[in-house]
Amino acid sequence: MKASVILPYYNHWDLTHARMMELYKYVPKDVEIVMVNDASTDKDCRKGAGWWQKRSGRQEIKYVENKQNLGFGGSHNVGAKVSTGDILCFLSNDVIVRTDFVSIIIDDLSNRPDSLLGGEIIYWPGGWNEFEFDGKKMVVPYCNGWLLACTREVWDNMGGFDVETYGKFDFEDIDLSMNALSLGYDLLSLNLPKHKLNHLSGVTIRGLNVDRMEITKENRKKFIKKWQPKFLEVYETLERMKDDGADNPR
Repeated sequence: MKASVILPYYNHWDLTHARMMELYKYVPKDVEIVMVNDASTDKDCRKGAGWWQKRSGRQEIKYVENKQNLGFGGSHNVGAKVSTGDILCFLSNDVIVRTDFVSIIIDDLSNRPDSLLGGEIIYWPGGWNEFEFDGKKMVVPYCNGWLLACTREVWDNMGGFDVETYGKFDFEDIDLSMNALSLGYDLLSLNLPKHKLNHLSGVTIRGLNVDRMEITKENRKKFIKKWQPKFLEVYETLERMKDDGADNPR
């Protein structure tokens, strides 16, 4: 199965260049890399991508430049659209790579194709992923957005990230995971030690500040409104998973 790594970025060329160096070093040569420049204002973000396309000589590198800033979900959707892989790997440019994670993803999804895979699954209550409807409380487990992967079929069935509801960023990974659960897909955690993929949290978009928290709160309200009709259905699915001993997704 062919895999595509989709790498969006907005400015911070130093981060993206470092990720490209790591992908060059660790990722097999038959993996397609899709660089999505999200309307960066830093000219190095365009020049640097051109440098990689001309000089890599290892992986196939595609470059897409958004005409306007689309944010996290929108840029991933663009990258998925132009990619050609059977397996799609969505990597944030603030994740330090120290191993060939793509081959592990290919193996995992070959064995369990009906899954949404994450570098990390948050299955404990974090505040933002706790909900209550009709007296029933549920913690929504979700694949943290810094690394996500699935087959193209699963991606197409999910319809990608819901940018119409959530805008440029925040809550889209929880929404995508809820969507996967509602369609009967499993949440699968990448079987790698944490030091092999090190996420530098909050580096790429404004950091974890007050303005960002307000966006998170608003998108949480949108999530509740969107998923309330299907909440009990997903709640019962997760309860069955607990009964089967699978409450902490692998």
